[in-house]
Amino acid sequence: MNSESYKGRPFLVADPDARIRKDGALHEYAIAPDGGFNRIPEGTSVRIDAVEVVPAGAKAVVLYVHALSRDGATTFGWTVAANIEGRLLSETIGAIPPPPRASRFGPNAAWAKDEYLGQVTLVRVVGTDKEIEHISEATCDKFLAMAEAARADGVEIGVNSGFRSYPEQKFLFEGRQKGLPGFAPANRPGNSNHQNGIAFDIDVNGGGNNPTYVWLESNATRFGFLRTVRSEPWHWEYLPEQAAAARGRNCCTSWE
Repeated sequence: MNSESYKGRPFLVADPDARIRKDGALHEYAIAPDGGFNRIPEGTSVRIDAVEVVPAGAKAVVLYVHALSRDGATTFGWTVAANIEGRLLSETIGAIPPPPRASRFGPNAAWAKDEYLGQVTLVRVVGTDKEIEHISEATCDKFLAMAEAARADGVEIGVNSGFRSYPEQKFLFEGRQKGLPGFAPANRPGNSNHQNGIAFDIDVNGGGNNPTYVWLESNATRFGFLRTVRSEPWHWEYLPEQAAAARGRNCCTSWE
């Protein structure tokens, strides 16, 4: 399981104003001897050896990265991930093992068909909309392989929703039942495949001609993923046997 995929690969600084932050006070800028700001030059190839997540709202976060030169000889320091090409989208940034004596309704508890399956290790992944999502360790490397292949083709794959805890699923289900604005259809708690780690809501902006959706149509089944909900082009599940069968039928869904 690659729970820190950002380590070991290069990134480009993509902002001409990539200011360096203070160690221990990341909300402040580091000041150069001349009184100006320290910056990492745009176009610099760096590697990242640490990531810091700072809450910035209900679910939003500010992501800071600690950048070094490619050879590790120079330490540039901390800057925001928004200054890095790709913003670390779909990179994993650490694992969360189940706590001792974890509850069956806790954050690491897996469920399927109204049955409690046990505790799983979760992996934090940089999702869309400046949020951190969670995926299960069982599907982590499969998702990363697909995201890396898409990136090589110039396509971004971002997760809007991955693994959900029982309370999270309950919140979404009840919000939809009450007709609250902004709540999409959701299975009742204990029955969503988001709760056993195989379901991913991917940012495809409605499907159709969206570049990410078009790429997934052609390639997702190679990595074991396919669509399983007719009305939700964003909903993809890791079902390798079904995906292989769908690929043999030259489709990417479970119903064609």
